[in-house]
Amino acid sequence: MIHRKHEEMIRQTAARWYMRMREAAPDAPERTMFEVWLLSDRRHSAAYQMIESTMDDFSSTERLQALSNALLQTQYFEQNTRRKKVTKLGSGLAVMLLCLGLGFLGRSQYQQWQASPLSSEVQTTAVAQMVKRTLDDGSVVTANANSAMEIVFYRHQRLVKLTRGEAIFEVTKDPKRPFVVETQQAKVTVLGTRFAVNQLSNKVRISVDHGRVQVARADGREPALILHNGEVAEIEQMASPHKVNRNADDSFSFISGRIVFDRADMFEVADTLSRYRNPTVKAVFFGNQTPKVNAVLKVAEVESFIQTLPQSVPVMLKRTDDALVIEPNR
Repeated sequence: MIHRKHEEMIRQTAARWYMRMREAAPDAPERTMFEVWLLSDRRHSAAYQMIESTMDDFSSTERLQALSNALLQTQYFEQNTRRKKVTKLGSGLAVMLLCLGLGFLGRSQYQQWQASPLSSEVQTTAVAQMVKRTLDDGSVVTANANSAMEIVFYRHQRLVKLTRGEAIFEVTKDPKRPFVVETQQAKVTVLGTRFAVNQLSNKVRISVDHGRVQVARADGREPALILHNGEVAEIEQMASPHKVNRNADDSFSFISGRIVFDRADMFEVADTLSRYRNPTVKAVFFGNQTPKVNAVLKVAEVESFIQTLPQSVPVMLKRTDDALVIEPNR
């Protein structure tokens, strides 16, 4: 009886030490006391390791339920021991309640631990500048001109927030850490693939070179859309993602210094040209009905393309102090 009580006291002490060490600074004086306690008896070390294992198991709902069931059957800490007396059952329930409480608290701390960024940086490119770089996980990001993104790596996911421009992503496969690209309209999730995301003023376009990509609205409403090799999807503001009949290769053309317009409206034309020149280009039209453009040009030909634009579509150019405005030809 005394031996049993002593073992349960050790387990409870191990649980208290576990919680204290979770919060203690690396140089906290109490860490020395903890190490003395841990090394003073092999049963201390065994009890502490069991607490650590318990907290790991509480990191998921499924395993938490399984452990709860095991504890309710009084089999978790001592599966082969039969508790025949009420006093033993009471002490076992006390340990069970303690571990459940620690488990829920540990799960909350585990979620906070996951939500803490491992690294965070902001990547921007200037007008007419393209940047290609390799991330810490081996993924490669090629950012087109006049683009901006924040890259944040967590323990459970790799996140890119694309706020402006377009980029190509060649993602290193890591099933435990999905690669997620968020824009104003869309959330794109992949495990390993090569795809492009183009954030335009009135929509976002996702083009897949190879692999499998999940595209959803940023707010999580509406079912997600799955894209495969060579497929393209677009999302307008407050709309569902939908596949479009476009050549996915066009979205990767900027890495070779080319711009491809395929039935591009004036808003897309203005957004794209603004990546390569100052001052920026703006389109002023009522509604979304504008002339469409089909063209392939080199980045070096942007200015000549602008000058000849009124000759190919019914628009006019207006220069202001801070922008070149494309508007209907009245």
